Amino acid sequence: MSVADVSKTFVTTLALDRVSFDVGAGEVHALIGHNGSGKSTLVKVLAGFHKPDGNSGAFVVAGQKLPYGDAEAVHRAGLRFIHQELGLLDDLSLLENLRLGDSYLTGRGWRVRWGAERRRAREVLAIVGIDLDPDIKVGELTPIERTQVAVARAMQDEEAVRVVLLDEPTATLPSSEVTKLFELIRRMTARRVGIVYVSHRLEEIEEIADRVTVLREGRVVGSGARTEFDNARLVSLIVGSTAGEVVPGSAREATRDHDEGDSLLAFQAVTAGELREAEFVVRTGEIVGVAGLAGSGVHDIPGVLLGRVPVESGHVVVSGRVVDDPDPAKLRPLGAAVMPSPRNLKGIPDLTVRENLTLADLAPLTRGWNLDLLRERREVAEIVDRFDVTPREPESPLAELSGGNQQKVAVAKWLRIEPDLLVLDEPTQGVDVGAKAEILDLIATAAADGLAVILCSSDLDDLEAVCSRVLVVRRGRVATELTGERINRETIAEECYRSEKARVS
Repeated sequence: MSVADVSKTFVTTLALDRVSFDVGAGEVHALIGHNGSGKSTLVKVLAGFHKPDGNSGAFVVAGQKLPYGDAEAVHRAGLRFIHQELGLLDDLSLLENLRLGDSYLTGRGWRVRWGAERRRAREVLAIVGIDLDPDIKVGELTPIERTQVAVARAMQDEEAVRVVLLDEPTATLPSSEVTKLFELIRRMTARRVGIVYVSHRLEEIEEIADRVTVLREGRVVGSGARTEFDNARLVSLIVGSTAGEVVPGSAREATRDHDEGDSLLAFQAVTAGELREAEFVVRTGEIVGVAGLAGSGVHDIPGVLLGRVPVESGHVVVSGRVVDDPDPAKLRPLGAAVMPSPRNLKGIPDLTVRENLTLADLAPLTRGWNLDLLRERREVAEIVDRFDVTPREPESPLAELSGGNQQKVAVAKWLRIEPDLLVLDEPTQGVDVGAKAEILDLIATAAADGLAVILCSSDLDDLEAVCSRVLVVRRGRVATELTGERINRETIAEECYRSEKARVS
């Protein structure tokens, strides 16, 4: 399989820039890059979900040229996709999951031939080397067994399969089960199936890959035999050169030279989602960055505070008080606010800029049961001017603003209520460089005035620009704390990609 000179633009963002990629029969080709590098977009182009820009090059499988954007043609050509979310239904049996989207073998009266179906299921499972009861519920399986079932489902028409793409296959697997996955991959390559292996874990790449391609900012920045790349070179390619300063020095230094203040948030041995006994403290006037790879648990921190990720054990302490089952309603009286990532709801597109800005707290604008519209408009006009929201028209629907200006409205909405603690999840995701600098400057200025900030971000430049400390999360635990000169994108990346093996040694 090969693609050549593929480009993909979303509005004004060039997500893929003349990317070429191929995988041969029986080889494992690793596709790596930091969050936002273009890996997901390339996978979606291969799957037929996205059509690339009009003049993109050829897409060829086994000598057959395929049309872009045709998922059925891709499947017929022998490409199979196993995503991090495996697409299995826990309440159905293993057999039923194998047959999802397909018809059952039937006999007289269109009755399902269950005996034949069970034999067939066992034959399919044997392809990937597992022996499980076809009637067992998928919800009862271990993580590696679930992955094996997903691979078996992809391989059940074995003769037709040419390439299998595995997207972050070990993100939810314990280390002890990764070896079993590698055995499964080797079984597939022995059958001349090509494997595209998407992963952040460099120690896995070293063990399983034959070739490596590195994407950064939508471009191929390195490609070749895996033996040509040691971990240091891979990290250098993934990270690239340090970007220029994005926040005025006075604001940035103010966040770094603060006096130690009161503890406004503490996670005490919190286990929740991907987090495993996570511990950290955030104090008045500092910006604490949180970095980590996909599946590390970084984004479960705001998820816990939003009430979306239940706490299994440990304690969340806000302003000195233990908060059981946190959610925004419980945090607000304690002076804490959480801004979700752009993938989640931060504003209501059909409402105006004015309505979005004041929605979080209408109490100061009401007299009895009535909203003081004149006072609201004056306050909003001041906010729009101070935060440089463009266009400066508070009555415009939020949906009509650019992504960067929508982000500024979201940040301004939470800063308006003057919290003591603000948790931000990817606040600059999807915005241009200019808007990013403005948003980070707003955050840094607020921190200099005493606001405590948690900045969960996959953008290493953001973390380098404004953070007092950076916590690196690996496999659910806070593995490293960076301070001072160690807060730079190269060191953050190295710590994110550092293997558990390297840490233990």
